[in-house]
Amino acid sequence: MKKDINSNNEELVDKVFKILTKFKNNPKKIENIFTELFEKDFDVQLNEISQLENGLLKGLIISVKDLFDVKGYITRGGTKFLKPDISISDAKCISNIRKAGGLLLGHTNMTELAYSGLGINPHYGTPDNPLYPGAVPGGSTSGGAVSVVLDLSDIAIGTDTGGSTRIPAAFTGITGFKPTQDSISRDGVLSLSSSLDSVGLMARNVELCKLGFHAMRGKINEKQEKSQNKNPKLIIPSNFGFENIDTEIKVAFDFAKKKISESGFEVIEMNVPVLDLYKKVPIWQFASVECATEYFYLYDQKKHLIDPNVLRRIERANEVMAVEYNLLQKIRVDLIEEFNKFLKNNFLLMPTVTIKPPLQEKCKNNEFYDEANLISLRNTTLANYMNGCSISIPYFENKKPIGIMLNATTNEDDYLLKISSEIEKVLEK
Repeated sequence: MKKDINSNNEELVDKVFKILTKFKNNPKKIENIFTELFEKDFDVQLNEISQLENGLLKGLIISVKDLFDVKGYITRGGTKFLKPDISISDAKCISNIRKAGGLLLGHTNMTELAYSGLGINPHYGTPDNPLYPGAVPGGSTSGGAVSVVLDLSDIAIGTDTGGSTRIPAAFTGITGFKPTQDSISRDGVLSLSSSLDSVGLMARNVELCKLGFHAMRGKINEKQEKSQNKNPKLIIPSNFGFENIDTEIKVAFDFAKKKISESGFEVIEMNVPVLDLYKKVPIWQFASVECATEYFYLYDQKKHLIDPNVLRRIERANEVMAVEYNLLQKIRVDLIEEFNKFLKNNFLLMPTVTIKPPLQEKCKNNEFYDEANLISLRNTTLANYMNGCSISIPYFENKKPIGIMLNATTNEDDYLLKISSEIEKVLEK
């Protein structure tokens, strides 16, 4: 990259140059975080950005999970068994980022096929958690979260099938946002579960998440704009969200809850009947069946190249009968309707994750891995199943973060972001 390019865009040029200098002086700085940088296109990108009069993301650096097609680069999906060609075009939402003036930095590392909440990848390495040395960063958008924490990117674009932007956000002390599924196009994005996949993002704060969301969505939803006039209740479920909770997480959540309540928000704890029904749903069947279907011809021939932790989840599809899967879809439609009727324009308030980031060394044990993964995904997956929107906001207690999660109903994304911005200010005090 030329240091003197785009003199009318000096601040962004300087940011990119400093990042590249860091990488060249210390290549291990990006070890396991990025699968590739888009360095050969930086000059072209900077020239295009300099010609924009304005743009929601102008001046911001964006990292991209390795599930998204970026023109001129290979989309690996964290795998070794896929043999993709170089992408001839951007994923639609990535194209929208370019139009908004965001500079695409590189593809970030991830759990293979996005199939885990821990962020471990045996093929490309696992990014270390900057706040908990030796621990997992959370997944599946692991490299994206770390790129934000280390100030390598302003916004990390990811996917969220069961918590893959919110779990790493909670584990690393940043903000993670999962929008309503169809609010952002998934064209040009590798799939894990067509029923549950959403495009999501992470950043240092709610405002940056909001900018990235609006840029990728590319339009304003009038219904959401009107919803912002409501005065919400923050509902803590007494029958969900606190199983297997670490003492430190519970203490920190209670402190956060007290701050929120004292700031004027109405916080109530109550039984939420629809969640008792939800807890009986074998939600794992969605990803297992749909992933096995999506990659059937490839994975069936190349099982030896797949992370064993991922492979055994894909192969559980063999346990599911067609009738079971179709009933699962029908039950989901009914529960979404019941959930939306209950929650209305209010929010659920819960810990994002009920445990601290597990040590990578411990995750080498299959039994420990499976249990930690299950617990990590338990609270976050609810929003994917209910086709709602959800955000994890960091709260620090004794200099260690937990995630404070707010869930809203379908298509209330802008309203959720507005209220989250207010709660973020409360938690920062």
